[in-house]
Amino acid sequence: MMKKGKTITWLVLGTITGGITWLAWGWIVGSGTTAQEVPTFAVQRGALEINVLQGGEIRALQNLELKSEIEIPTKILSLIPEGYLVTEEDVKNGKVLVELDDTEVKQKIQNHEIEFQTTVSAFIDADQAREIQKSENQSLFRATKEVGIFALMDFEKYLGREVTAAILAKAGLPKDVTDFEKYAAVLETQADTPVNPEAGNPKAAADKTAKKTTPKPISERIDFAPFLEANTSSDGEAQQKLRQLDDELLLRKAELAVAKQKVEASGRLAGKNYISKAQLENDQVTHEKVVLSVKTAETQLHLFKAYEFNKQCATLISEYREAINKLQRTIRENRSRLAQMESRFLTAKRRHEMEITQREDLDRQLKACVIKATQPGLVAYGDLNASSSYNYSNSIEEGSSVRFRQTILTIPDMSQMGVKVNIHESQVKKVHIGQRALIRVDAEPGKLLEGKVAELAILPDSSSSRYTPNLKVYPAIIHIDGFHPWLKPGMNAKVEIVINLLADVLYVPVQSIEVDGDDHHFCYVSKCGSLERRPIVTGQFNEEFIEVRDGLQHGEDVALSLPKKAELEDQPSAPTKPAGKPKEGKAKEKSIAAAK
Repeated sequence: MMKKGKTITWLVLGTITGGITWLAWGWIVGSGTTAQEVPTFAVQRGALEINVLQGGEIRALQNLELKSEIEIPTKILSLIPEGYLVTEEDVKNGKVLVELDDTEVKQKIQNHEIEFQTTVSAFIDADQAREIQKSENQSLFRATKEVGIFALMDFEKYLGREVTAAILAKAGLPKDVTDFEKYAAVLETQADTPVNPEAGNPKAAADKTAKKTTPKPISERIDFAPFLEANTSSDGEAQQKLRQLDDELLLRKAELAVAKQKVEASGRLAGKNYISKAQLENDQVTHEKVVLSVKTAETQLHLFKAYEFNKQCATLISEYREAINKLQRTIRENRSRLAQMESRFLTAKRRHEMEITQREDLDRQLKACVIKATQPGLVAYGDLNASSSYNYSNSIEEGSSVRFRQTILTIPDMSQMGVKVNIHESQVKKVHIGQRALIRVDAEPGKLLEGKVAELAILPDSSSSRYTPNLKVYPAIIHIDGFHPWLKPGMNAKVEIVINLLADVLYVPVQSIEVDGDDHHFCYVSKCGSLERRPIVTGQFNEEFIEVRDGLQHGEDVALSLPKKAELEDQPSAPTKPAGKPKEGKAKEKSIAAAK
């Protein structure tokens, strides 16, 4: 047989039991009586249900909370009456539940529209400036590239393609137009690559590719003389001029031979007086002129080979190298300018996106000024889970002001209900999630509902200890099984959490137990017409009954209340302590709440 009790607090239980004990001792000391004058209870054996009883409040497990989505405080213009039942038809028709003042929101939208148009203009301008910069970069790149090609062509024109290619290969520069085009193509990939730290380092990758394409330039001075003598059949200007100087020297030497022969002939003729002395002198002067012209031709040839050719080659290769360097500088300058334009564009873009987001948020807030029905159910004002003092200080009514994210209406989901209870710290160690619970609602005392412990707080409720610091309670949620249409949020309920079920134990009523000294328990057993005070060992207990582990036998009668006027014949002069508890002291009455 299962025994169940009602919920009372430990303090009340201790007070009642202590009072009974104190009165009993007064009655015992005052006068004597017989066992037949005291009501008794036969010690029972059977099942004993151990539970924790707490009072709580019915609430919906799921609530639809309609909150203010306006980021500034606003007033309630109209409000649906509390307790109104929202139907499916109301949800379908979009029934208005709350209407908030939208004046300030509309003003913010108008002010934001001006800023938004300015942002749009700046965004378009930054986008166009970026495209223009890309076009200018391409133009600058092509112009600089043409300068490099022209410098290479001038070099080839002066030396010829074969000699130029050999010199440039030795110098570590693109040796012909094809190599230069490849090198420029690699650099061009960097021209339109914006600097983006979040996407790695594309510049480094492009520079690495450029280094692989073209050998590293050699800055050592080059001796160009061997290239002049290496190929006399070259079609360059240098070879052409060299041939001209060689031909000029040969011509002057031929003239010198003729002039020498003429001078020698004129000398012989003048010795025989065939020609005049003046004519001989004239031929000698002509010979001297030819000698001087030969020396001049030799000097010009030597100067060309030793100085002019090297100088012109060095000048042309320097111009070519400078054209390549200028191309690289142009690429870097283009990337720098493009990076500035890209940064300006990204800033304008993000600003534009922020303004769009703000505009959408303002439009959302404007729409949120009218709150419509989205779920059927009963309408309640404020937050059902908040305390009454909180709802009082944040009253919901027409004309009142509500802040951002404040709950205006709550529509509980009545399909699944629960009970919120606060478990005292002395009992919380017994309660675990999943334990069975029995619920009795004050509105329907004849109905017994079942449920289970679904939630149990780890930390105590801070609000409960605000005014009573020594009070520590742990909130718990009991889920009620099934659907019960008559249940309403806010109803008071009593919850019995089933802690344990003792299958086969001896038990007596809790009022039959006397606590004396250091948790020493006694019972008054009816024996041969008198009451015997007997020490017992107790176990677990509920609201009505307590387990007796030792000291009583099944069927023995124990006093339901302490004797009124009795002189206990068999009562020992000093309390007999149970085994395992040798400590003795002055007898002191305690409540059954101190039982283990």
